[in-house]
Amino acid sequence: MSKKYLRAGLGVCLIAAAMFATLGESSSSSSDSGEKDEKSAAPASSQASPIPLGTEVEVAKGWNMKVNSAELDANATVAAANEFFTPDEGKQYVLVNVTITNNSDQPDEPLFAIDISALPPSGVAVDPAFLLGLPGEIETSAQMQPGASMTGVIPFEIPTAEVAGTVLLGESTFTMDEAKDQKFFAIQ
Repeated sequence: MSKKYLRAGLGVCLIAAAMFATLGESSSSSSDSGEKDEKSAAPASSQASPIPLGTEVEVAKGWNMKVNSAELDANATVAAANEFFTPDEGKQYVLVNVTITNNSDQPDEPLFAIDISALPPSGVAVDPAFLLGLPGEIETSAQMQPGASMTGVIPFEIPTAEVAGTVLLGESTFTMDEAKDQKFFAIQ
């Protein structure tokens, strides 16, 4: 229950920040068009045609991400970290190893810039699982200086029947065109 309230509060803050950010933008300039050209250079992706493993792309302004690998049946790995973590009936843990890079000119936390979820074939996104004490878990709330990168795993609890077709979905937290800004990454 408290997780819902935390998300709702965070959502309100993010919406307010997005509104203030768009109010402060000026009309397009020559530097804006350069940014658009750079973004269009990112490989096109879809759930059916995801970005290959190891390919780094910009998922939000100034933030790059790549999927390094995935452990598709991570139940034993998670249980070794904490025997009390067991997936719900019909589901299994999947650990996706990613690298996130802050290519902006400002220190920031990936948590506030990037939304990351798993997207099974059903089309219903799955948020990261909340597993305390998981070794190697990426710390998305850690402040990253410009140019800094971090690598770690993101845990998900996915329906077992859908693991084979699942992709990782990365997108900007602040976007005016969600369909255009979504990046789909292969995890296998």
